[in-house]
Amino acid sequence: MASAEPRPGRRRDEAKVFSIQHFCLHDGPGVRSLIFFKGCPLRCSWCQNPESWDTGPELAFKARLCIGCGTCRLVCSHGAIRVPAHPWRDPSRCRGCFTCAEKCPTGALSRFGEPVTVDGLVEEVRPEFPLYRSSGGGVTLSGGEPTLQPEFAAALAGRLRSYGVSVAVETCGLFDMDGSGAVRDLLNNVDLVLFDVKVYDEESFGRLCGGGGTGAGKAASRIRDNLMALADGLGSRRGPRVWPRLPLIPGMTDGRENLAAWAGFLRKAGFGGLTIVPYHALGESKRVWLGLDRGPALAAPAAEDVEAAAGIFRSVGIRVFSPGEEAWEAGTRAG
Repeated sequence: MASAEPRPGRRRDEAKVFSIQHFCLHDGPGVRSLIFFKGCPLRCSWCQNPESWDTGPELAFKARLCIGCGTCRLVCSHGAIRVPAHPWRDPSRCRGCFTCAEKCPTGALSRFGEPVTVDGLVEEVRPEFPLYRSSGGGVTLSGGEPTLQPEFAAALAGRLRSYGVSVAVETCGLFDMDGSGAVRDLLNNVDLVLFDVKVYDEESFGRLCGGGGTGAGKAASRIRDNLMALADGLGSRRGPRVWPRLPLIPGMTDGRENLAAWAGFLRKAGFGGLTIVPYHALGESKRVWLGLDRGPALAAPAAEDVEAAAGIFRSVGIRVFSPGEEAWEAGTRAG
């Protein structure tokens, strides 16, 4: 398929990422590197990566690392920094130059979102190529939502695969499969799609994941349509492997009605495997760093709750796995 031209405002040669993690085991087969892209169309109330929401770079303040030296105030030519006062920054004065973060001696002020190139990312992960090959691993494009920067992501995936590196993409599923064709280019350049399934019901999806935006509830049906389209491609031996993953969030995605709806849909689509990802609160501090409202007070689901959820999918013939324990060789289709 011919590559589509980048849309205005999107670039093939540069992207924004907020983290690169190495030697990971839970986001695809084998040992992997994870590249986290900036920007996400959703605002899931339980999100553990709020620094991924905005497409641009963001300034964060980690108060526990601040030694009160005053360097940030001295180097800010716009008078935007008020550390250690609260609020610690005046957004109306801040120009986003990030000089304060560059000069901060302890990392209390830090930047989420760095410009990267395909060449730069390939060179960063190149030392791990032998490990990918020996473990059956590779690189996973995550976020945020990689399909918001599809031209760049497709170029990166294509370059990595030219070196024999397997590439996976993790997606919330809310993307335009038609549009300019850029997303299709991306999906045709990866080996595996890790597809999040969250909230089935339209109204509940809009309330829990849509951020209250106009028409947010309709996103739930778009996500299902995209997943079914990928499943159809898999059934005819076109496109990448697809593996659904369900975040199990107490009081939000763990209801029997939601789980049963997803179980029926996935079975109808022909999927034979699913990963359940239990909620954890490790990312809650990031909201404080960014000056965002705190997320809902949630506890990790108990083992019996995870097992009860798994039982609903098993009852329709879908095998259930924990992150990092998937039987990838079993395939993603029901027998």
